[in-house]
Amino acid sequence: MRLLHKTTLSLLTVFFLFASTTAFAQQSDFQIKQDFRAELSELTERIITAVSSDELRELEAEIDQLEARYAEHSEMISGALYPETFDGKMGILSDTYASTLEDVELIEQLNERIDELAAEMEVFRERLSEMNLEMSSLEDQLERAEASEARQAALIRQYRQNIEQRDNFVSEFLEELLSKYRTMDRDTEQEITEATERLDDNPLEIIQTIIIEYIEMTDHSTALETPDYVAMRAQHGYFDEVWDKIGEQLVNTFAPDNPVTAREEVEDLIGAWLASIDNKLWDALSTSFNQNGIELDPFTSPDDFYAALNAFVDAAYEISLERNDEEDHQIFRNFSDFWNNTVKASWGDLLIEGNVLSQSQIASIDLKMNDWSEASAPTSNLMFILLLISIAVIIGLIILIVMMRSKP
Repeated sequence: MRLLHKTTLSLLTVFFLFASTTAFAQQSDFQIKQDFRAELSELTERIITAVSSDELRELEAEIDQLEARYAEHSEMISGALYPETFDGKMGILSDTYASTLEDVELIEQLNERIDELAAEMEVFRERLSEMNLEMSSLEDQLERAEASEARQAALIRQYRQNIEQRDNFVSEFLEELLSKYRTMDRDTEQEITEATERLDDNPLEIIQTIIIEYIEMTDHSTALETPDYVAMRAQHGYFDEVWDKIGEQLVNTFAPDNPVTAREEVEDLIGAWLASIDNKLWDALSTSFNQNGIELDPFTSPDDFYAALNAFVDAAYEISLERNDEEDHQIFRNFSDFWNNTVKASWGDLLIEGNVLSQSQIASIDLKMNDWSEASAPTSNLMFILLLISIAVIIGLIILIVMMRSKP
């Protein structure tokens, strides 16, 4: 009886030990599954909420550590996750990491681009302000230097150099915008749009400011002459050309709420700028021709100017055909000198760039001048005189022969 009791106790002990071991194992497996889920969720959240690529790269090592720590329990975890698997969960985590890293790096690049753009706008704005101050100072000095022609001439040269430097600076700015925005895709445009609120000045606002200041300069400058206004029209032509290429991208990027209105505002300013230039240019051109003894018909547009040139040359050609004297040839030489040495040599490229005259129109005037040159050249009287002398000699010989025959 005692032996049976001991045997029963031993069996119960073994049973309880086995049950305890099994329960512990089950508890341990359950804990592993729970820990894996918790760590996976926590790491996924940290990846999703990461704000820098450096932070994400630190988490990459933790992904590897998580996978290594639970790899030996992968079958058990897969069973608990069915129909998902341990490898599937780790693959999703890796994909989440990769896509988040790509997004964060793109945002960092965009932020860097916006910072660079902001710095460029600030530099441009500061340099433009410096040039405005220099120009204002020169204008004040010009007003005070009226009594000294030499001083005034030097200041005018400096004033023109300032305008040229400004034009070059603005052209470089436009070239930079052209290279950045001409082929910009829609996604990049949208990304920049979302970050533009960080900019104190954006390119669209800078462009409007530049045009307004150009108009002010054109309207109020009193020290400029024909070549200056021709250069202004050329600068306007280049500006307008660049705007045609990138204007749509700029208004969509920097004025997304009202792109149509923004574009119209800039184009209205560009039109006002051209009108301001033309208001001075046509008078200056007419004066330049008049000062060189060339009276052209009135003109207020490129077409009118070309028509006036044609009318002058055509009329002079007809007069030369009729009279063909030295005075007409002198008129031709005077026009030819001014046309070739000043209009074409000094202003030619700017006239073309500013759409005042085209290359074909200049060539057409040149062809007419060739005809005018031939018509205006005085015909030599030497042959006529020699002919008269010859006739006189022949008549004299005939008279002499008749007289000799009439003698007895």
